[in-house]
Amino acid sequence: MIDTATLWDKCLEDLRYSVKDNVFTMWLRPLSAHQEAQTLIVRAPNDYFVSYIKKNHLHDIEQLVAKHSQGNIEAVVVRVDNASHSAYLEPEATDRNTQASGTLFGETLFPEDSGNPSPPPRSQTSSIGVNSEAKQAALADAADARSLSYLNPDFTFETFVTGKSNNLAYKACYELSKPQSKNRHNPLFIYGSSGLGKTHLMHSVANRYSKNNRSFYYFTSEKFINQLVYSLRNNKIEDFKKKIKKVDLLIVDDIHVLAGKTKSSNEFLTLFADFTSGDKQLILASDRHPSQMTEFDERFRSRFSWGLTVAVEPPEIDTRVQILQKKAAWFGMTLPKDCALFIAQNVVSNVRRLEGALNQVFANANLTGAPITLEMVQYALKDIVAMRVQAINMDNIRKIVAEYYDVSVKDIMGRKRTRSIARPRQIAMALSRELTGDSFPNIGQSFGGRDHTTVMHACDKVAQLRAEDPAFDKDYKSLAMMLQAA
Repeated sequence: MIDTATLWDKCLEDLRYSVKDNVFTMWLRPLSAHQEAQTLIVRAPNDYFVSYIKKNHLHDIEQLVAKHSQGNIEAVVVRVDNASHSAYLEPEATDRNTQASGTLFGETLFPEDSGNPSPPPRSQTSSIGVNSEAKQAALADAADARSLSYLNPDFTFETFVTGKSNNLAYKACYELSKPQSKNRHNPLFIYGSSGLGKTHLMHSVANRYSKNNRSFYYFTSEKFINQLVYSLRNNKIEDFKKKIKKVDLLIVDDIHVLAGKTKSSNEFLTLFADFTSGDKQLILASDRHPSQMTEFDERFRSRFSWGLTVAVEPPEIDTRVQILQKKAAWFGMTLPKDCALFIAQNVVSNVRRLEGALNQVFANANLTGAPITLEMVQYALKDIVAMRVQAINMDNIRKIVAEYYDVSVKDIMGRKRTRSIARPRQIAMALSRELTGDSFPNIGQSFGGRDHTTVMHACDKVAQLRAEDPAFDKDYKSLAMMLQAA
């Protein structure tokens, strides 16, 4: 039998090659482990480490422990080092065990037919093993009677930070989550880039449905396609659709992935018709507006636009500061306002990168024992800031704008005044002013020796067009986000 030290070393060695070097150094290397009976106790420096490991790496650790212990370790527990009490797996971790059990339909959470939407009691879940065939079979049997959904219990309306960038989407989701909503829009189509909160909002609706004892299914598009394919191959498609049609709410994330999959798309249309009639509700999410989903034929694009289409855009700086402070409070940490503002100014593209930067700050604080100050945050994020500074210079701005509008940098620097060239030139000047803070004369010199009044006119014109034309404003914001992405 392999000893615990060797077992843990093997697990760490495998983890080293599955995560980034800085993640391994900050989060995994400080961990240690010992064995108690058939349980591996993974020891972490503090509660914040425990929360992070459970959320991001516990599933991988369980699989590696199962592999290297050859089944001798039945459970994995993560707890603070030297804690005097046993910390059994939280429900979220238990759900990962269920997911890892190889169930037919993948992610699971609430019982489908029992009428009780709560997870199993703690006593039934805390000692679930990672490689017991009998337990795996029992879990698979239980999962077949449960919903196909996995929800993050932390994704609720109460934990969602609203701002101009997402307020309409938030209000639409909140309204239709009410038991007797009179302002339903069916389907509700949410679109926006990755990491902006679409999944958080959809989970919030589903969590509210569960709280009100209403039934639902939540699918990622890949899970949905996999189940459709399985059902088609095994002549169970009608059983599958019948099962889905029993619920009140159907949520499909990343619906654009269905494009090009003819059979799956056609079967989805039959479900679409059922969930957009009567008292049922359909929520779809994608990375772009239905009109831009050119991989689909007109049947799909028109149906996707039947109800309400709402955008989730990159959060403005005030919202980013609120998100950071709310996340910090959730972890029981204090993030001074000047520190939150510094992070928000340097990470603008999406919420996930904000959280990543915040994790890096907290990891540095935990490892060094240093208080969270502006100087400490600047040091912890020096690489992110350096990447941002490297991206935001006038040469790169001209290059990105030229590529976006399919013109050459030479044209932007030149003297042609046709609208197809003059407009990108004005946008590049306005972005240079906003993102670099350089003076009007310096920007003019950088754009082929132009006078500072030309730059001032360009900035005024761009501001006017942004106020008058939503499409123009969206293009401008997209370019700014591309340039500022950390």
